[in-house]
Amino acid sequence: MESKKRLITSFIFNILEIILVIIGVILMFTIGSGALASNKIDVLKYFTLQSNLFMAAISLIVAFYQFKILKGKKKEVPYPLVVTNLVATCAVGVTFSVVIFILGRLYGYDKMYNQANLFFHLLAPVCALINFLFIQKDQKVKFAHTPFGLLPCLSYGIVYFIVVASLNGYGDLKIDFYGFGTGGPLNGIINFAIILVITYVLILILYFVNYLILQRKKK
Repeated sequence: MESKKRLITSFIFNILEIILVIIGVILMFTIGSGALASNKIDVLKYFTLQSNLFMAAISLIVAFYQFKILKGKKKEVPYPLVVTNLVATCAVGVTFSVVIFILGRLYGYDKMYNQANLFFHLLAPVCALINFLFIQKDQKVKFAHTPFGLLPCLSYGIVYFIVVASLNGYGDLKIDFYGFGTGGPLNGIINFAIILVITYVLILILYFVNYLILQRKKK
């Protein structure tokens, strides 16, 4: 019974995740995102929007399988999807952490949590993190598969630093819109490496906190 309650609660959180992202997208393309705003379709270049859309897509697929499980038509969520869910959760976790520890202090938290940014920087990521850490209980991700969580930042970073930041010179904010390449290619590589290390630390935190919570629930 307790397992079924957690499954239903997780299903609700996955639906809520989808709704929050949809609201954020609607706000983004109508009234804007406040600070760091771009012209409509231009916002797709940001990791923030990409990670939230990715999380919403995975939440939709997970919710579909959870519904099937509740109906007795499936026994569990496929393991590859469980791993992908960790990857997506980590991606929005990076967005959430960067805003909390960096962008919020640079630009002001009031601006970072204004309009669509409220959904992409706070509400949707927190919903995903709570669901993963405290509610969702599928098969455990094998520790050997945790590096897959680096894929969103790794792929985005390769495109950003090698293609985007180098198009018009590193540190040119018209192109290098995050400014991570300021100082030249070497600084860009160092920043990229730091981001990947921080990302993997976040993956480990998610993995072990989730593990400890599930172990406690088993007692």
